[in-house]
Amino acid sequence: NEPDLKMPSTATSAADGPAKMAKTLISAFDAMLDAEKDLGVTGPLINFTATFSYAICGACAEFSGRPALGQIAELDDAMRNPGKYGYTPRNDITAAYIARFTHSFNTQ
Repeated sequence: NEPDLKMPSTATSAADGPAKMAKTLISAFDAMLDAEKDLGVTGPLINFTATFSYAICGACAEFSGRPALGQIAELDDAMRNPGKYGYTPRNDITAAYIARFTHSFNTQ
C-alpha cells in the first residue's frame, strides 16, 4: 500500500525517486509471476495492483502537478520499458501488466 511513500521514502521528491520506486515494483511483479510459475498456478489468474497514495509527485516526469497520476505514469513506463530502469525481467512483465494489472490509488 502506497509504495510511493515507502520505496524509497523520497519517491515523490528526489530526482531519482520515481525510477527507484518503479524498479522496485516491477521487480516485485516479476517475482510474483515467478512464484505463480514455480507453483504451477493454472486457471483464471488474479489481477495485481499497487495502490498509490494521493500525493503529488513533483519528481515525476509526467503529471507532476496531479495527485497519483505521476506515480501511475512512471510505473506504466517501467512495465513497458524495464531496461530503461536497469531491470531485466525473467518473465514477460509487459504482457502480464497489460493483461492483469489494475491501477489504483487511495483518496484519504
